[in-house]
This record gives sequence, structure tokens and C-alpha cells, in this order.
Amino acid sequence: MHANSSGGIVIALTIFFSMCLCIAPWPDQVAILMPNWTLLTLMYWSIALPHKVSIFSGFIVGLLFDVLTGSLLGHQALIFSMAAFFCHSFYSRFRNYRIWQQSISILVFLVSIKLLSLWIERFTLHTGYTYQHGIQVFISAMSWPIVFASLRYVRRRFRVQ
Repeated sequence: MHANSSGGIVIALTIFFSMCLCIAPWPDQVAILMPNWTLLTLMYWSIALPHKVSIFSGFIVGLLFDVLTGSLLGHQALIFSMAAFFCHSFYSRFRNYRIWQQSISILVFLVSIKLLSLWIERFTLHTGYTYQHGIQVFISAMSWPIVFASLRYVRRRFRVQ
């Protein structure tokens, strides 16, 4: 795996690991503070390797995430495919930003995505907004430097291209 690999297996394993982190049985106090690891992982791979991780990949990962979490089928698929589209649209600019600028950009994007998600949930599941949604978005954006550094290490270690 250390030779120049295409990296499809490494990408799939990191997404699988991030899904495991999202569905792990965390205590309620910790679960509220957990960022969306799968979305952040998908966004990283969409920025780092836009020729490998496409909008369709985001849709498939979103469908898998819908099935894993038991949410409305297609809800996360829409969110994840929009995230992949956002990353594909701005990946060349995004790569030139400093890490704190990337975090701010991701915060703005995640707020808009969370508002869309809450709007969908409001009309389909009749749920409301709580402060926990805002905390999760903020912590996801603040977790970006950790996700970025760890996945960049994995990408370089296994020479994913």
C-alpha cells in the first residue's frame, strides 16, 4: 500500500471509520458535542482529491449514512451531495486558504446546510430547533483543523493520489 496507490480503499476506510464514530453509542452529553465526522471526512476528500470523490460519492455516502442513522431516506444524501458540490466548486480557492480561514468557510457552509436540514425536518418530521444544533455546527467547524491534519497525514502516509 506504500507504492503509489490510487487510494480508493484508504478513502473508503476513512469514511467507514468516520461513520463508526458517528453511530458509536456515546453518552448524551458527549453526543451533543460530537461533530459530523462523516461530513467533514467527505469534505476533506472532496477538496484534496476532487477527481476521486465526486458529488455522486457524496450522494452514496449520504444514503449509507441515512440507512445507518435511521433518518429520512435521502435527507443526508442531499446534504452530503451538496457538501461535495460546494467542495468541488471551491476546492482550488479552498486549498490556498489558511486553516483558520478554511474553518470559517466551513462554519458558514455548515450553518447554511444545517438550516436546510432543519427546514426539511420541520416539514417532514415536525421537529424544532434547539441550541444543540448550533453547538454541533460550531464544534464541527472547530474540528476541521484536526480532521484536516489527520486525513492529510493518512493521505501522505499511504500516498493516496
